[in-house]
Amino acid sequence: MSVDHRLCWSTPYVRKKLIERSLSERAVFAYFLAITTFDWLQFSLIAATPSPKVEPWMLANAWATFGVTIAGVVYLFGRNRGGTRFMSRYFPLSVTVGWKCVVFLYALNWLIDACFADYGQTVVGWLSTACAGVVNIFMFWRIGYHLSTVARVSANSNIAA
Repeated sequence: MSVDHRLCWSTPYVRKKLIERSLSERAVFAYFLAITTFDWLQFSLIAATPSPKVEPWMLANAWATFGVTIAGVVYLFGRNRGGTRFMSRYFPLSVTVGWKCVVFLYALNWLIDACFADYGQTVVGWLSTACAGVVNIFMFWRIGYHLSTVARVSANSNIAA
């Protein structure tokens, strides 16, 4: 069985497939599995990283990420116009938008570390925390844009049918 690479890289392509309702349950499950794996790896890495002391910026990052995630998912549910096919839309769009934000954030953190290392770990930590918050908010906004488009077009096609 071949895999269409556009399902991983192209948000417009995934959005089109969602509007056409031609994305299989198998594909949606693959997106769900990708998100579950990413979350598990992310939280396992945090828990497994030895640290003698939890810095204030680390706590701020953890709680801000938690708050933005909860608020972001509620926002996305609203942008989807309620519960109609929310999960089957949310998982594919969050993977195709989210991986790009993760790559950008890793590059940004590398840049912050390269430019501000002389100012100490606390400055680097707070800058990374602030940037992670902004990128996370942007990611939810962008997913919301695509969810809203899919919901609007799907609703219009249902009315026309």
